[in-house]
Amino acid sequence: TTLFRSQNLPQTLANNSNLTNFTNLLKKANISQVLGIGNYTILAPDNAAFSKVNPSTLASWQNNTTALKEMLWYHVIPREKIQSSDFSGSGTLTTVNGLSVPYSVDGTKIKVDNATVTKADVNATNGVIHVIDSVMIPRTATATASPTVAGGFLGLPGFEALYAVAGLLVVEIGRAHV
Repeated sequence: TTLFRSQNLPQTLANNSNLTNFTNLLKKANISQVLGIGNYTILAPDNAAFSKVNPSTLASWQNNTTALKEMLWYHVIPREKIQSSDFSGSGTLTTVNGLSVPYSVDGTKIKVDNATVTKADVNATNGVIHVIDSVMIPRTATATASPTVAGGFLGLPGFEALYAVAGLLVVEIGRAHV
């Protein structure tokens, strides 16, 4: 990691050939440049992590920038540079989109949500990256939602397919992250 130490987070991510899927999604969602400003801890799923995601979920992220950003921001902790040595016991981290991500430490193994850190402490000038082996899917607060006449939850086409197929998310009425 010393080779990339003088680069910011987006540059460090882009220079890691094992993080191309994550980097490409950050670019697609126009998040990369934001990550160059301020300090962040990024929990970056490696390329293999994306192969575990349901293909219809991946397709829905490609077609829905709001859902894509929600998922990506769930992997970013704002205003902090959390090194692996800062993790102990168990607790939660608060993401950019205000959601809590649980973590636990067992010996030298750090689990964050459903993922395990496979490479810790990839340092950049404005933060740190921990490579993880699974894509973390945000779980929003439970609420009752029904399709609208416009064709989908929150009026966004395809949302009902995402929830029916993936079965991982619940719509929270009135909550839309832009």
